[in-house]
Amino acid sequence: MTYEIIIDHNLKIIRYKHEGIIVADDIGAAWLELLQISEFTNDKYNLLSDYRNSRFDISIPEMEIIIEYLGNLNQVLRGKKQSLLVDNVNSTALSLLFENSVNAKIGFMVQVFTGEQAAINWLLT
Repeated sequence: MTYEIIIDHNLKIIRYKHEGIIVADDIGAAWLELLQISEFTNDKYNLLSDYRNSRFDISIPEMEIIIEYLGNLNQVLRGKKQSLLVDNVNSTALSLLFENSVNAKIGFMVQVFTGEQAAINWLLT
């Protein structure tokens, strides 16, 4: 598992970058760490998740478990934004399914992007 989390205080964004093959447990570990960051949980920083140069190895049932878990974090996530940066077809498809589910079920505003500047601009609006 190779990922890093960086707090960008200037833009008030949490930057999460993951490279390589991503399994459901990797997402879970990253979320456990994100939930320990006060800027994310208390200070309303949004999340930029960069999955370029990676590939998801997550089944639809595993994704549904992740979404259910995030649903339990409704008070932290409702009204927050997350940009997902992806650069391959499989990751894009899974990310779009995730986007639609969490927007509808949780009120966590997620949008998929291929360009970093567009992803950041959306987070800042």
